[in-house]
Amino acid sequence: MLFSKVLVPKAVREELFKRRASKDRLQAIFANYAFLERCDAYDQTAVDILLLEERRGLRQDRGEAEAVVQASQLGAAVVIDDRWGQELAEGFDLDCHGTLWVLEQFHELQLVPPGTVRESFQKMRDHGIRLPWDAIDDLLTRIGEPPLSE
Repeated sequence: MLFSKVLVPKAVREELFKRRASKDRLQAIFANYAFLERCDAYDQTAVDILLLEERRGLRQDRGEAEAVVQASQLGAAVVIDDRWGQELAEGFDLDCHGTLWVLEQFHELQLVPPGTVRESFQKMRDHGIRLPWDAIDDLLTRIGEPPLSE
């Protein structure tokens, strides 16, 4: 297992719940998998201060700030794709990874076959999710799948 527990902060849940399909899938995952948990037990004031210090204060960045504060309080790794969130995690000296790393690890552990890895990235691209597509094409090539750029 990559993680014994996956904690999902409130702002991240709110962002995922904006789309009905995501909301339904996430609620089903919470109901069926004990390792995935809602988590609101972190210092909200620290999150507010981080957002003020960065002069961003944007709602879209709150999830990243909450994840970083939560991980720093628990001494945990954090999964963030947003560049600002990754830089924030690095500033806290956290072990930080993105979606690309997670799917690569699932493949290496033989939990997800190569075709499913490609299909997952294709769906993310179709939904307009911003990821490092050159690095994803490199991964797909390494695991024997055609790159998405073809």
